[in-house]
This record gives sequence, structure tokens and C-alpha cells, in this order.
Amino acid sequence: MKNFQDYKGSGWGHETRRDVFYAACRYLGQNPTRIENIYGAGFHSVLQSSSVQLTGEGLEKVKNDPEIQSLQSSIISDIKSDNDYKRRVVIHSKSERIQLGGERAGAAMWKQALEISKWADEYNPTWQVACNELTWLLRSIPVNYTAEADVVGKITISYNFTDTFDLRPNWQTRSTEYNAICAVLGFIYHDVIGCNDELKIHGNWVVEINN
Repeated sequence: MKNFQDYKGSGWGHETRRDVFYAACRYLGQNPTRIENIYGAGFHSVLQSSSVQLTGEGLEKVKNDPEIQSLQSSIISDIKSDNDYKRRVVIHSKSERIQLGGERAGAAMWKQALEISKWADEYNPTWQVACNELTWLLRSIPVNYTAEADVVGKITISYNFTDTFDLRPNWQTRSTEYNAICAVLGFIYHDVIGCNDELKIHGNWVVEINN
């Protein structure tokens, strides 16, 4: 992964902060381009970093998200359904847009906000989504994968994704409710405080399935 590249954003003393941060990382022997949670992403956003690599606990949450697990089950099923499976090497590659953080309750958001008596049961999934770190760290991401099965049936799946960490509305890929919140929070976070809205979060991992 390439080292830090300057983001040409607003001022606010970001260059001095970066210098101090990198000096501290060198002193502590830490990799300054890796994060494990939303706090790390927010910190790098303040510092105007260009890109970071998601690792550790944060990446584990992505790998264990129900949508990722569902995608993996589908990949394995497709590989095993291939006529060439266990006869010759089989390779499947594709990109899928995945929504992380869970699925909220189906009722309109204004209705869920007003019907307080249902917050603990019927509308609980919405609160679970709102409290899930992945909802705000990544939420909707394009996941690229290459799955390869050898002649004995061992399947190796390589995943990778790149997402932009920002609180800007995106009317093409995000819900109306999410965009409404971001229209307010994004203005404060990016335009008032001056945090980077171009920070790229990269993630990659490999899964091996023995049969």
C-alpha cells in the first residue's frame, strides 16, 4: 500500500497535526495508515489523510456481517454448482454492492420516530442499525471477490473493497432517511469543522474453505 498522500483540503493546521501524528507513530512503532474502528477513521479525517487500511476488530466486523456471510454462502454454492468443480480449477470473479450494519424496520422513519411504544420491539431493528458501527464507518460498499476452487475442492476466496468515509448525502446509493441526516451532520462535520470528505478506506481478506 502506498504511503500517505496529501489531501488538498481546508487549512486548520492539518499539516502540523499530521507531522506530530507521524512522529508519534514512528516513536511507538505503529503503522500510521491502519485503522481498526470508526474513531481511527474520524481521526484520519481530521488529519486530512488520503487513505487508510481497515484491519483488526473493524475488519472482523465486516467479515462477520450477515450480508457478507450471505454473499460468501452464495459464492460457495455457485462454485460447487459449476460443472467443472472438482474436475479442474474453477475461478469466479464478481463485484457486489453490500449494505453493512443490518436492515432497519420497514415502516417509514417519521412513523417510527413518533411511535415510541414500538421502539423496543417492532422498531428495534432500526435502533440496532443506528447503533452498529459499520452503519457509519462503511454502510454501502462495493465488494470485489475472486473465488478459486482447485481440483480437490478447496475454495479460496479473496475479497477487497474501497469506500469513501464521509457524511455527504448520496441519493444514488443511500436511503432518503440517511441522506436527510447526512445533509445536516455532513455540513457540520466537513464544512464547519473542516474534516476530509475524500478519505478512502480499503479492506481486504482471504477465506479458505476445505471440503
